[in-house]
Amino acid sequence: MAGLFSIIESAKRAINSSRAGMEVTSHNVSNVNTPGYTRQRIELTSTDVLNLKNGMINAGVKVVGVKQIRDEFIEGEIRRISNLVGNYSIEKEILTRIESLLNEPDETGLGNLLENFFNAFDDLSKNPEDRAIRVSVIHTGKALSGRFNDIFNSLLGIKKDIISELEAKVGKINQIIEDLGKLNQSAINLRNSGAEINDIRDKINQKLKELSELADLVVSYDKSGSVRVSMGGVMVVDKNFIQTIELRFVDGFAKIVSLRDGSEIKLKSGEVFALQSLFNEVIPEIKQKFDELAQNLIKKVNDFHKVGYGIDGSTGLDFFIGTGAGNIQVNKSIIDNPSKISSSINGDIGNNEVALAISSLRNDVKILGFYNSMVSDIGLRTKISSDNENLHRMVLNQIESQRDAISGVSIDEEMLNMIKFQKMFEASAKVIQTVNEMIDTVLSMIR
Repeated sequence: MAGLFSIIESAKRAINSSRAGMEVTSHNVSNVNTPGYTRQRIELTSTDVLNLKNGMINAGVKVVGVKQIRDEFIEGEIRRISNLVGNYSIEKEILTRIESLLNEPDETGLGNLLENFFNAFDDLSKNPEDRAIRVSVIHTGKALSGRFNDIFNSLLGIKKDIISELEAKVGKINQIIEDLGKLNQSAINLRNSGAEINDIRDKINQKLKELSELADLVVSYDKSGSVRVSMGGVMVVDKNFIQTIELRFVDGFAKIVSLRDGSEIKLKSGEVFALQSLFNEVIPEIKQKFDELAQNLIKKVNDFHKVGYGIDGSTGLDFFIGTGAGNIQVNKSIIDNPSKISSSINGDIGNNEVALAISSLRNDVKILGFYNSMVSDIGLRTKISSDNENLHRMVLNQIESQRDAISGVSIDEEMLNMIKFQKMFEASAKVIQTVNEMIDTVLSMIR
C-alpha cells in the first residue's frame, strides 16, 4: 500500500509541475508583443532517490526555478550600438540644420550673394557714374551683410535649442536613474523572499537600453539581483545607491556634473555627449569661421574702398562697418548717398581701379575660397554622421533580430510546450486514477 501511495505522491508532483509549466507558457504567450520581454522556461529536475527495503525509487519531479533565455553579450552589444546610434543621430540632426541654414547652392545662399556683390562692383567699374549701378552695389552689400547676420543669429538659436534639449535629456537620465533605483529595491526584496525576479530584470534591461541611448554605460549585476551602472566613469546606480546629475555652464561650456559632489561626468558617446560636443566645440568653431570670413571681407573691401574716391569727391570711407558676422553692415553714409561709393583711385570720375580691385576679391582664397571650404567641410561632416547612423542602425537591427531569435517568444514553440504540459497533466491524472482503482481492489480483498 505504501508503494501505491508513493506513486500518487509522484503523480501529484507531476501535476503541479505541469501546472507550473502551463503558467510559464501562458506568461510567455501573453507577453509575445511586450517590448523587452525575455522568454522564460521552467526548470524541472527529478527528486532525490529514496532507499526502501524493496529497492530504490524516485519520488517524481520538482520545479527548481524559472529561467530566462537570454544572452548577456548580445544585450550588452545592443546597449553599445544603441549608444552610437543616439550619438550619430543627434550629430546628423544638428549638422543637417546648419547645412540647411547655408542653403547652398541657392540664390539666397551666401556664396551666391558674395558673387552678386563682386559682380555689382565689376559692373560699377564699367560705368562708374551710373547711379542705378551704385544703388545695386548697396543692395547687394545689404543682402550680403544681412545674410551674415541671419546665419550668425541662427547659429546662436541652434545653441539655445541645444541647451533646451540637453536639459530635457538630463532630466530623462535622472528619471531613469531613479527608476533603476526603485527596480533594484524590488529585485532585492523579491530575491530575499525567494521569488523570481525575471520580470523585474526585463524592466531593468529596458531602462538600461533607454539610458544607453543617452550616455555611455558600464553595466554589471549583483548576486542580490540588483544592477550596478556607471556612466562616463562615475557610478550612478548601485545596490542601495543612486546618484543623479545636473547640467551646468562653466566659462561658457556645457558640463554634466554629479549632484552629490559636483564632480564632472565626462561622457564619451551618446545623445548627451553629442549635444555637449556640438554646443562646446562644433558650433563655436563654425561661428568663429563665419566671423573670420566676415572680418576678412570687411577688412579687404574697406582697405580698397577707403583709399579711393566717390564721384562726389569723398574719400577715406569704409564700405562695411562692424566687427564680424553678427554685426556687419553697409555704412549708413553710403546707403544715404550712393555717390560716396569709391570707384576711382585718384578722384577722376572715369577711373575705375578701386571698383576693379574690389571685384577681384572674388578670387581671394580668404573669402570665396574660404567659404567654399567651410561649406564642403560641413557637408562632409553631415554625410559622415548620416552614414554612421545608417550603418549602426543596420547593425542594431541585426543584433536585435539575434536577440529575438534567442530570447523572443515563438508562438509555435509555446503551443508545443502547452501540448507537452497538457499531456503531462493528463497522464499524471490517469496515473492517479489507475492507482486509486488499484487501492480499491486491494481494500476489497481485505474486507
